[in-house]
Amino acid sequence: MKLEELVNNNYDKLNENDRYIWKYICNNKRECCRMSIDELAKECNISRTTISRFTQKLSLEGFGEFKVRLKLEFAENDNIKDNSVEEVYQDYYRTIKDMKDKDVLEICRMIYRAKHLFVYGTGNVQNAAANELKRHFISVNKFFVTLHGEAEIDMVLDTATEEDLIVIISLYGEKKSAVEHMKKVKAKNIPSISITKLSDNPIARLCDQNLYIITKQIKIKDVVTCENVGQYFILIEMLFLKYITYLGQLKEESTIL
Repeated sequence: MKLEELVNNNYDKLNENDRYIWKYICNNKRECCRMSIDELAKECNISRTTISRFTQKLSLEGFGEFKVRLKLEFAENDNIKDNSVEEVYQDYYRTIKDMKDKDVLEICRMIYRAKHLFVYGTGNVQNAAANELKRHFISVNKFFVTLHGEAEIDMVLDTATEEDLIVIISLYGEKKSAVEHMKKVKAKNIPSISITKLSDNPIARLCDQNLYIITKQIKIKDVVTCENVGQYFILIEMLFLKYITYLGQLKEESTIL
């Protein structure tokens, strides 16, 4: 599990100092890869014990394990050639590998048990991904209602219960209106799944389960900037395939019983 994902999953445990440490590390990853715990504590103007507790809140043994993970992830990102096409290849590869290795059992259970299924995309590409999710799952009698616009979301939030499920697809996970909606989802204890870029973002922190695409902004000839988001569709297809496997396991278990 990536460090960003660990932070999102354990965000409620983090206090103001912990969040400051993480922000400093995110802004200075190269330097932090070489720092000792005492040097990092000095830079953040806090005690080494506070840093050690921060890493333990992420379900790590301590700063040593945190630093090893940080170095590996930084080296993985830094090893990509200075070539836009190669960067796109690497993003696809990393998204596929992470999804292949990810345990999605709880996500499959949530989809299987939900009485009503809803999916909401925060932009044009995200809406297309939402429709792709709907297209795949309808073949196994799981119908996702795609939500368009704030009025539809508000209407669903008025009636949705703990027996339902809401999937939100976003890129940065920071759109203000979407964050406010997910706060309401969390307050009503409606099960939720986010699909966002792999980053420390508020929407992922508010959801019960998270899926991530790995992408970055790419400059073409220092003029055109684009964000590669084709991984949404690969991730959704892989989730669907894992869900089919889950259904097969349920069938085998019921046969044995």
